[in-house]
Amino acid sequence: MSEAEISRLRDEIADVDREIVALVAKRLHLAEQLGLEKKLFGLPVVVPDTEDRVFTRLLTEGATRGISLSFSEGLARLLIDESVHRQDLVRLPTSTRQKILVVGGAGQMGRWLCRYFRSRGYQVIVNDPAGPLEDFPFEPDLSKGVLASDVVAVSVPMSVCGDVLRRIAAVKPKALIFDVASLKAPIEKELREMGRAGLRVTSVHPVFGPSLWPLSSGNITFSDCGNGVAVVEAKELFRASGASFVDVSLDHHDEFMAFLLGLSHLCLLTFARCVAQSPFDLAGLKRSAGTTFSRLSLAAAGLLADPPALLRDIQALNPHTPFVHRRVRDVLEDWKRATEAPDGSEFYRLIQSARNYFGAEELPLRS
Repeated sequence: MSEAEISRLRDEIADVDREIVALVAKRLHLAEQLGLEKKLFGLPVVVPDTEDRVFTRLLTEGATRGISLSFSEGLARLLIDESVHRQDLVRLPTSTRQKILVVGGAGQMGRWLCRYFRSRGYQVIVNDPAGPLEDFPFEPDLSKGVLASDVVAVSVPMSVCGDVLRRIAAVKPKALIFDVASLKAPIEKELREMGRAGLRVTSVHPVFGPSLWPLSSGNITFSDCGNGVAVVEAKELFRASGASFVDVSLDHHDEFMAFLLGLSHLCLLTFARCVAQSPFDLAGLKRSAGTTFSRLSLAAAGLLADPPALLRDIQALNPHTPFVHRRVRDVLEDWKRATEAPDGSEFYRLIQSARNYFGAEELPLRS
């Protein structure tokens, strides 16, 4: 075996080590969340039957992958013991006595908001036409809930968000109000009117899904709607997340999202539809798949798990979507012409242009 091959294998092992450590860290983080939930409801940290099931599951997973019993037992014991230790260390957050009403709390992002704020010591109440959210107080009367709260977080579908904001504005609340809509064009009028009326309103957009971990790897945008103090107050609510804060004006938010969300979604949806219309079944393709196809398939499957109405709204409600569609058609035509050209110079030029944009190292274009 050559020194180069030994070096390559060592580098690959180092990459795997990083992935293992990252997954262990995520597991321990989830254990801490579990410990918090147990302590909120007065449940014991250690449940022997559950611990036995986890131990057996880990041994079974190890056996199916050819890992020795002694190693699997040691790994299982380490993971379980450290998880129990982390749960023991969890302390209930100090109650802030502030009440946060999450409108749309039964939805995916609404549930994330409920869990996040409760873990920070806030009293969380849910309002949602879909009904109560288990383990959270429920207030069916929107106006009553708004007037009784210190903070109102609006996490409803974009198609109805404007109406909800108008109903909130009508009761002239003193509470801090913010939405978490992925696009602002459908609600820009309502947000600006609320700001001019002197309400403590701002617009927030966590640019991630409810399963993101760690939160510190995510971004949250904040848009001023005419009340700078409200922006500062909203940022403080999310300070503990460790996420990066980005100030984006209402005027430019959706233009950014046309590329950050609309284009990336469109590319994955197009990939998924093209593959689905191929003459091959997915299982057959996966058996022969390389890294690029596997990564795209995983990303597409994750996107397709999102609510279809949300995926459509991100395309249909953004006024900049037509521009993105035109750009995609133009770029596809560029690649078509470059591919059909008698030599590869134009194809190589397009690749180098993209490399330059992404800051990639300049590499030889010809093999």
